[in-house]
Amino acid sequence: MVARTELRRHWRGTVVVMLLVGLVGTVTLAALCGARRSSSSLRRFNDLSRSSNIQVQVGSYTPAQLAALRRTRGVEGIGVVDLLFVGPAAPALQHLLIAAPVDGALGTEVDRPRLVAGRLANPNTLDEIDIGEGLAAMRHLRVGDTIDAVSMSTQTFEGLSHGGPFRLDGPHIHLHIVGLVRRPLDLASLGSAGGVLLMTPAFDRAYHGRIANPAGYTIRVRASDVRRVTAAVDEIFGKNPDFQPQGLEIESAGARDAINVLTDVLLIFAAVAGLAGIVAIAIVLNRELTSTRLDQSALLALGTTRLQRTGMSGARVLVIAIGGTLLAVAGAIAASPLLPFGVARRADPDPGLHADWQVLTLGALAVVAAVLAIALVAALRSTRIAAPDHRGRQPALGTRLAGALTGTGLSPAATTGLHMATEPGRGDQAVPLRSAAFGAAFGVFGLSALMVFAASLGHLSSTPRLYGWTFDFKAETTDIQHCDSTDLGISRLPGVASLAVACYENMQFAGRPTIGWALVPVKGTLGPAIVAGREPQTPNEVALGATTMRALAKRVGDTVKTAGPKGQQVVERIVGQAVFPQVADAQPVADGAWFTSAGWYAAGATNDQFSRYLVGTYAPHADRDAIARQIAATKRTGPVGGPIVPTEIDRLRKINWFPTATAALLALLALVAVAHTVATSTRRRRRDLAVLKTLGFARPQVRHTVEWQATALAIGGLIVGIPLGVLAGDAVWRAIAHSLGVRATLALPLGLLLLVPAVIVAVNLTAFFPAHTAARRRPAVALRAE
Repeated sequence: MVARTELRRHWRGTVVVMLLVGLVGTVTLAALCGARRSSSSLRRFNDLSRSSNIQVQVGSYTPAQLAALRRTRGVEGIGVVDLLFVGPAAPALQHLLIAAPVDGALGTEVDRPRLVAGRLANPNTLDEIDIGEGLAAMRHLRVGDTIDAVSMSTQTFEGLSHGGPFRLDGPHIHLHIVGLVRRPLDLASLGSAGGVLLMTPAFDRAYHGRIANPAGYTIRVRASDVRRVTAAVDEIFGKNPDFQPQGLEIESAGARDAINVLTDVLLIFAAVAGLAGIVAIAIVLNRELTSTRLDQSALLALGTTRLQRTGMSGARVLVIAIGGTLLAVAGAIAASPLLPFGVARRADPDPGLHADWQVLTLGALAVVAAVLAIALVAALRSTRIAAPDHRGRQPALGTRLAGALTGTGLSPAATTGLHMATEPGRGDQAVPLRSAAFGAAFGVFGLSALMVFAASLGHLSSTPRLYGWTFDFKAETTDIQHCDSTDLGISRLPGVASLAVACYENMQFAGRPTIGWALVPVKGTLGPAIVAGREPQTPNEVALGATTMRALAKRVGDTVKTAGPKGQQVVERIVGQAVFPQVADAQPVADGAWFTSAGWYAAGATNDQFSRYLVGTYAPHADRDAIARQIAATKRTGPVGGPIVPTEIDRLRKINWFPTATAALLALLALVAVAHTVATSTRRRRRDLAVLKTLGFARPQVRHTVEWQATALAIGGLIVGIPLGVLAGDAVWRAIAHSLGVRATLALPLGLLLLVPAVIVAVNLTAFFPAHTAARRRPAVALRAE
């Protein structure tokens, strides 16, 4: 009967707490479901697209070899690509990779594209093409536009080896864009650089033999057993002169790393939202369940036990727990179309309304358990009846503080407000000061941590040295067949402070595909970006990226065995952890290997498959534009470029909503805690405030008393929250930087100084209405009610 009566009397408060539980549960469960979908998005995209995971450059092949590969156990699909000497006529597009499928297997058996706009190109036409979203965004292309392409004839290419001229004298081609597509490789660094242009099988049939085929054929394989199929590939094609196998993990490495970071971000967001929500729910629910404290003595006199009195709040608690959980589950399902976000959303093959029942079921049980646990503690506290015994009791902290402040020059309103902020009271005048102080400190803690995280991320993206760019400029060289110190006279240009030759090539290192780098000093001191250890100095030393070391289960100081160019075993000692610059193609920031020039060749690099760049730094006060023009005018060099933010970091920058949204949520919940405490305090201490007004307090003094109470709570939260927030923000940033494989450099934002006045102002704004109500209350009415 009492439980039913309490539910009917306090139905408005019950609904408010239920809505709060639903809000916190919605945010937390939606973030957890989004993290789970994010973590699996790339795998699901690869499965839907039947993405190849092995690539074999064979030069040429026989039908018998291809048939033997198809019969290999573990092969799920094969696509053959003809690498023709075709390039877009526009200089800005000449870096794109262009290939033509030999048959219809590529795009059906393996590497099926996901249509974004328009339609797929007709495989029986010569001039239709689908392009990736990255190229469309980079060059502002859309369906209906055309791309002009030039080519080199077979005769001209064959004449190059005999000193013939370099001429693009092959057929001139007009390609019509009929669709925008998305492949897994379009999500990574290669997609950001434009991706790969795939012609149609009809194009290959029409132009094979007329257009040069310098690299021969490439076979892309989808395998369920990569190790078995790789061994079979070696056996079938190993004797081909141009044989070069390669795993394709590198094609999606940038997307995979970015998705891992986004998953971590959502998990952190869920944890922060859940903890902050529990604090707010505990404060509000405790107040609702202790609102009947005055009835406990009467209920005890009627013969009820403490267990019965605890159970009297059960009806309200069950309504709050079950109703709030249902709202949380429904809200998480309704919010599912908003997640995942960023590159994970592009990878998700089925965005939209989803219900992850595994997460929702466990989450619902956790929400119910949390509410019941909070309610049990609150009910036990509210049913505790202690006999009044004031013998020998020490003055409370608030009383002692008020006495200590007497004579310091503070106004009576200030000393009284500080007393109210530090004295929780007893019995019917008890105020949840501890929970309010904890809520304020937790809110400031979260805000400080998020500001440190955002500032550190901004510092990383604005500091090229931290993501591998230890130089100021780069310029690609052409027609130089060795990774040596040949610099074309660039080092002698005035204003060039240091110069080196950077070479890189896709290679198999310790049985795993990666990018091998070498840096040959030419002038001054210029080295790779090292996170831990040192750079390699001898041919048998290497510095690996964090992703590479994790994949090989190695660390700095270990040794690793790899196969040399002639199959001989090479032992390399890992002397450092490196970060790799993105200078052109798909180059993950943490997946690669730095060698010396001799070590690079010993580990399997060749002279016909690598890219070669001149990289250097400018002298102070040098005319950088003039130097860039001089380098670009030098024969056998490309245009000069500057730092490129890696794809992983660029995509992380695009989630700047995360710190803002999390900060807004924490600020809201912290203000709920403080506002609830101030409102409860003015209500339960209306007798004290009435006595103060009777003794001469004017209305402004009463308002100032409540404001001083709110300010004291805010200052306590700032003193505790800011230092702990800086430590937590540093820890979270170090974890994110570690997952990216870059150096974790802490940046303290100036906004931390602005946080102090901002918090004090915000808390006083929440205290305005309780203070105004307390100042307007008539002393006689308040004392008569007491």
